[in-house]
Amino acid sequence: MIRAVLVDADGVLQVNPAGWLESLRALVPHGSGEQFSDHLFEAEQAAMTGERAFRDVVAEVLDHWGVPERADDLVEHYHRIEVVSDTAEVVRDLREAGVPVHLATNQHDLRTAYMREELGYGDLLDSTFSSCELGLTKDDPAFFGRIVEQLGLEPGDVLLVDDKDRFVDAARDAGLHGVVWTVDDGPAALRARLREHGLPL
Repeated sequence: MIRAVLVDADGVLQVNPAGWLESLRALVPHGSGEQFSDHLFEAEQAAMTGERAFRDVVAEVLDHWGVPERADDLVEHYHRIEVVSDTAEVVRDLREAGVPVHLATNQHDLRTAYMREELGYGDLLDSTFSSCELGLTKDDPAFFGRIVEQLGLEPGDVLLVDDKDRFVDAARDAGLHGVVWTVDDGPAALRARLREHGLPL
């Protein structure tokens, strides 16, 4: 019996608005955008596991590209997030039926705080588990082991909903149940897959 559900953030509970990547790349001089975003995403990994503050990563990367004055713009850009209302409704329905729902996400410190406080995830969800606080990302089964331990549940009591096969595979390796679903699949498919695991939807 599933006693708790973990939901992913990006691609499940939230999405970046259209043109997000292009706008990010426009922060640096024309012709350098793709190399800049590749550099940023690679450097960001240290913030994802809490080894570095994202502000420090931003300062270092932008200094390399000769635009240190764009730091606030870049941080603000990471706050451009759209909550998927259909997924949020599923979360509320599960909680109303007595099933706790928790966020399980790979995020750096600033985005984690923004999502909790400004997007209302602190109220929408029972709790939020972020890679920068756990010290691990979701490709490591230990990420899910730490969550299950904190919840005081057995791995088989917990189900993950994620849009990435590799993260669902990691959760299953840790003994959890898993559902691969992305917003493009639609809310009816999500509800159907959760019902297949005995959840009251």
